[in-house]
Amino acid sequence: MKDTRKTPSYLQPYREAMADLGAGFKATLWQNKEAQLRRFDAAVSLMPLGGLRVADLGCGPGDLFQRLQEQGMAPKNFLGIDAQPEMIELARSTHPSAEFSIADLAQDLSILRDWKPDVCLISGTLNTMTSRQAWRMVLEAHQTSRVGVVFNFLSNRPHPRYHGKDLRPARRFNTARWVARCLQVTPLVSFRQDYLDGHDATIAMRHVI
Repeated sequence: MKDTRKTPSYLQPYREAMADLGAGFKATLWQNKEAQLRRFDAAVSLMPLGGLRVADLGCGPGDLFQRLQEQGMAPKNFLGIDAQPEMIELARSTHPSAEFSIADLAQDLSILRDWKPDVCLISGTLNTMTSRQAWRMVLEAHQTSRVGVVFNFLSNRPHPRYHGKDLRPARRFNTARWVARCLQVTPLVSFRQDYLDGHDATIAMRHVI
């Protein structure tokens, strides 16, 4: 029987990239490898991950796991989650010591409640979502995690050289509003957008323990 379920709009760009390019870095729609690594490093600077149970939401081919290994910050356990089966298949074959699962986390985060992460990291995953969809994922990831969540998104306060640039299918979020929203949840909020000329922002939300 043919699967007639419609691909959600936030996943459609990735499905199209997968069809054109196959599983791998290019189908993640990252700008380039260097920018991806700088985003990872910015996130870890706000929320160290070494020795913790880390869930990577929207893991692609598992590049975050590789970066943590390279930087000597290996997590105690690592769970990568992605909605694209082809990405998960590649991640499993490339990083056999980590755990990877297929799930659309914008629809169902029950896998996190079962796995019980210390920290959730969300890098690049929110770019094609609406602000409401993105906030729901961030908030649920924070509530599910023992320590907290760290995530990035495209900032609406970038360097002027980015003004007027067409980012579709990605979108920018109101950065000041997101920081204020996070502060309503917890006073333990950290923020950076100094690593790519303000092109995007990274926020960490910790639980008060």
